[in-house]
Amino acid sequence: MKELQEKQESRVLRIGPDEVTVTESKIIVLARHEMPDWEVREFKVPPVYFEDRKYFLAAKNKAQPPFAFRYVLEPWTEGKFQPAAFFHTYDAEAVAARDAARRGSQLNEAVWVLLLPLYPVLGLLWARTQERLTRFGFVPRVMTCVSLFTVFAVGIGEAVFTAVVLNAGARSGIAMVGGFFTAISDQKALHLGPLSVPIGLIDVCLFVTCVADAAVRFTHFMKEDQWTGGFLEWLVPRSWRGK
Repeated sequence: MKELQEKQESRVLRIGPDEVTVTESKIIVLARHEMPDWEVREFKVPPVYFEDRKYFLAAKNKAQPPFAFRYVLEPWTEGKFQPAAFFHTYDAEAVAARDAARRGSQLNEAVWVLLLPLYPVLGLLWARTQERLTRFGFVPRVMTCVSLFTVFAVGIGEAVFTAVVLNAGARSGIAMVGGFFTAISDQKALHLGPLSVPIGLIDVCLFVTCVADAAVRFTHFMKEDQWTGGFLEWLVPRSWRGK
């Protein structure tokens, strides 16, 4: 009889994508997505406020699709629980904030997946840009470390190709100086309008900058526990980098 009476007196509400059944003895929330920090506790129980009334979370279970979780709220009894130092509020604003945070989290995960293949070069970005990537799950210190190995590998690669080019030049009797770009290019110079830049000079500049950058950044990296920096960032005074 009591269950029948409660069934007759129940109200069914739609709060955002959630379905809420309200009775005198409890509230059942069928949530489309999980409510942050809503956990059943025996000690330090956080109150849950709904329609200006005070409740506590009595049960949390998986729900049938299209809902994700089923929450049961029961009226708060003073003196029965030791209240936590914080509380929850369940209303349209809380549901909207939950869904917005979830959409933001999904966006961050998508950006993380898209940028992951570029991880070896993300640390070449300067420190301020690396810090902005933390919202997507990247750690600047780790990115800087990985980029050091990338720059060092490029420098070693240039040295190897330089040896190959010098050896090829010695065999052919033609003096050749260069590295990777010289080895793969069929031209001796890169033409930029009226300007002609020797390919060998590009290889030399790349080798020198990679060796210098790897040496300087590695020194800073080992000296300072929290230091991060991008490719050739050390050439610019710190006072200028924020401008």
